[in-house]
Amino acid sequence: MLHVAVLEETQSDQRFVHSPLEIKDWMARPPSADEARPARCPCCGAASGAAGAALMLHGHGLRERQVRGPAAPGGHPLERLVLLRRYLCLGCGAVIVVGPGELEPGWLFSGPSIAWALWLFGVAKRTAAQVRRRVSPWATVGATAAAGWATLRRWARAVRDRKLFAVVRRCPAEWTLRQVAARAASTIAALAPPADRAL
Repeated sequence: MLHVAVLEETQSDQRFVHSPLEIKDWMARPPSADEARPARCPCCGAASGAAGAALMLHGHGLRERQVRGPAAPGGHPLERLVLLRRYLCLGCGAVIVVGPGELEPGWLFSGPSIAWALWLFGVAKRTAAQVRRRVSPWATVGATAAAGWATLRRWARAVRDRKLFAVVRRCPAEWTLRQVAARAASTIAALAPPADRAL
């Protein structure tokens, strides 16, 4: 899967670092604190633990994280819980969270699920309600959600505002959310490894 960012600031004052492990591998065998520890603090640059020096990035417990969406494009929508590793930098006091590369900080759905939803909406021209049925694990919706999906619109607006998938080129202000979704999906598909490009 495509790992778009290495470090992102979460909604709290924590920093998120993507692991090269995918969600399925992380869940099958969660890495130990030593295995997941970043080599450096992403905030101050202090080495996590040089030979003969004191350890600077200390394990700071685990954090449960909900992840929604299919495990693969076309798969059955799921809701999974992943335990993320947390570290405290003794140099600057930052709390660093390390998790699978497919996670998007601040979003409950995985990055690949969001990209697939944008592809379905922007390229395949599915309705928002159809996209929701293919991507969201929640089968029951209220009356106002039956005809659309506000989350899909939030993702497209976040792409347009460069708060999600920052690799996507800026879109013209007059573009519709469907056009923004199409550009995002095409960009992500072009950057993905060949084995992951078949949507």
